[in-house]
Amino acid sequence: MADEKIAEYTDSAIIKIKDISFSYSSDEENAPRALDGISLEIARGEFVAILGRNGCGKSTLARHLNALLLPDAGKCYVAGLDTSLPENTLAVRRACGIVFQNPDNQTVATLVEDDVAFAPENLGVPPEE
Repeated sequence: MADEKIAEYTDSAIIKIKDISFSYSSDEENAPRALDGISLEIARGEFVAILGRNGCGKSTLARHLNALLLPDAGKCYVAGLDTSLPENTLAVRRACGIVFQNPDNQTVATLVEDDVAFAPENLGVPPEE
Protein backbone atom coordinates (compact mmCIF):
# COMPACT_ATOMS: atom_id res chain seq x y z
CA MET A 1 0.00 0.00 0.00
CA ALA A 2 2.75 2.47 0.94
CA ASP A 3 4.66 1.67 -2.28
CA GLU A 4 1.62 2.71 -4.32
CA LYS A 5 1.48 6.00 -2.40
CA ILE A 6 5.06 6.74 -3.43
CA ALA A 7 4.28 5.99 -7.09
CA GLU A 8 1.28 8.36 -6.91
CA TYR A 9 3.11 11.11 -5.00
CA THR A 10 3.21 14.28 -7.10
CA ASP A 11 4.21 17.03 -4.67
CA SER A 12 7.38 18.81 -5.76
CA ALA A 13 8.98 18.36 -2.31
CA ILE A 14 10.11 14.72 -2.06
CA ILE A 15 11.46 15.31 1.47
CA LYS A 16 9.73 17.45 4.10
CA ILE A 17 11.13 17.84 7.58
CA LYS A 18 9.00 19.87 9.95
CA ASP A 19 10.51 21.11 13.20
CA ILE A 20 12.17 17.81 14.18
CA SER A 21 14.13 17.40 17.37
CA PHE A 22 16.09 14.38 18.51
CA SER A 23 18.24 13.34 21.44
CA TYR A 24 20.22 10.12 21.83
CA SER A 25 19.32 10.02 25.53
CA SER A 26 16.07 8.87 27.10
CA ASP A 27 16.42 11.69 29.67
CA GLU A 28 14.85 14.24 27.33
CA GLU A 29 14.80 17.09 29.84
CA ASN A 30 18.55 17.15 30.48
CA ALA A 31 19.95 15.55 27.33
CA PRO A 32 21.68 17.63 24.68
CA ARG A 33 19.77 17.67 21.41
CA ALA A 34 21.47 16.28 18.32
CA LEU A 35 18.73 18.00 16.29
CA ASP A 36 16.68 20.89 17.64
CA GLY A 37 13.78 22.28 15.61
CA ILE A 38 15.10 21.44 12.13
CA SER A 39 12.86 22.17 9.13
CA LEU A 40 13.80 21.46 5.52
CA GLU A 41 12.22 20.75 2.15
CA ILE A 42 14.03 19.09 -0.73
CA ALA A 43 12.40 19.16 -4.15
CA ARG A 44 12.27 16.19 -6.48
CA GLY A 45 15.44 16.19 -8.61
CA GLU A 46 17.19 18.77 -6.45
CA PHE A 47 20.79 18.20 -5.32
CA VAL A 48 21.48 19.21 -1.74
CA ALA A 49 24.67 19.14 0.31
CA ILE A 50 24.49 19.23 4.08
CA LEU A 51 27.75 20.49 5.52
CA GLY A 52 29.06 20.98 9.01
CA ARG A 53 31.70 20.06 11.52
CA ASN A 54 31.90 16.66 13.25
CA GLY A 55 29.07 16.10 15.69
CA CYS A 56 26.75 18.79 14.31
CA GLY A 57 23.94 16.36 13.38
CA LYS A 58 24.44 15.62 9.66
CA SER A 59 24.36 11.83 10.07
CA THR A 60 21.56 12.04 12.61
CA LEU A 61 19.48 14.00 10.11
CA ALA A 62 20.28 11.52 7.32
CA ARG A 63 19.21 8.60 9.52
CA HIS A 64 15.83 10.25 10.00
CA LEU A 65 15.28 10.28 6.23
CA ASN A 66 15.02 6.50 6.04
CA ALA A 67 13.57 5.83 9.48
CA LEU A 68 16.72 4.48 11.10
CA LEU A 69 15.98 7.12 13.72
CA LEU A 70 12.61 8.64 14.61
CA PRO A 71 12.17 12.21 15.83
CA ASP A 72 11.36 12.97 19.47
CA ALA A 73 9.29 15.88 18.17
CA GLY A 74 8.21 17.11 14.74
CA LYS A 75 7.63 15.14 11.56
CA CYS A 76 9.74 13.74 8.74
CA TYR A 77 8.09 12.83 5.42
CA VAL A 78 9.61 11.05 2.43
CA ALA A 79 7.42 11.02 -0.69
CA GLY A 80 4.51 12.02 1.52
CA LEU A 81 5.00 9.10 3.92
CA ASP A 82 5.44 9.76 7.63
CA THR A 83 8.70 8.02 8.57
CA SER A 84 7.50 7.43 12.13
CA LEU A 85 4.73 5.04 11.08
CA PRO A 86 5.91 1.39 11.09
CA GLU A 87 3.74 0.51 8.09
CA ASN A 88 5.68 3.06 6.00
CA THR A 89 9.21 1.92 6.93
CA LEU A 90 9.86 -0.41 3.98
CA ALA A 91 8.47 2.01 1.39
CA VAL A 92 10.41 4.92 2.91
CA ARG A 93 13.64 2.90 2.78
CA ARG A 94 12.97 1.97 -0.85
CA ALA A 95 12.51 5.65 -1.68
CA CYS A 96 15.43 7.01 0.35
CA GLY A 97 18.57 4.95 0.86
CA ILE A 98 21.68 5.72 2.85
CA VAL A 99 25.30 4.86 2.14
CA PHE A 100 27.34 4.75 5.32
CA GLN A 101 30.76 6.40 5.45
CA ASN A 102 32.35 3.33 7.02
CA PRO A 103 32.03 0.30 4.67
CA ASP A 104 32.01 -2.05 7.68
CA ASN A 105 28.61 -0.59 8.62
CA GLN A 106 27.22 -1.72 5.26
CA THR A 107 28.40 -5.32 5.36
CA VAL A 108 25.76 -7.77 6.56
CA ALA A 109 27.31 -11.13 5.67
CA THR A 110 30.70 -12.84 5.72
CA LEU A 111 30.61 -13.90 2.06
CA VAL A 112 30.37 -11.45 -0.85
CA GLU A 113 27.69 -13.59 -2.51
CA ASP A 114 25.51 -13.47 0.62
CA ASP A 115 26.11 -9.75 1.07
CA VAL A 116 25.12 -8.98 -2.54
CA ALA A 117 22.00 -11.18 -2.19
CA PHE A 118 20.85 -9.44 1.00
CA ALA A 119 18.93 -6.56 -0.61
CA PRO A 120 17.14 -8.58 -3.33
CA GLU A 121 16.09 -11.21 -0.77
CA ASN A 122 14.59 -8.45 1.38
CA LEU A 123 12.63 -7.33 -1.67
CA GLY A 124 11.16 -10.83 -2.05
CA VAL A 125 13.50 -12.31 -4.69
CA PRO A 126 13.92 -16.05 -4.02
CA PRO A 127 17.40 -16.90 -2.62
CA GLU A 128 18.17 -19.36 -5.43
CA GLU A 129 17.56 -16.63 -8.03
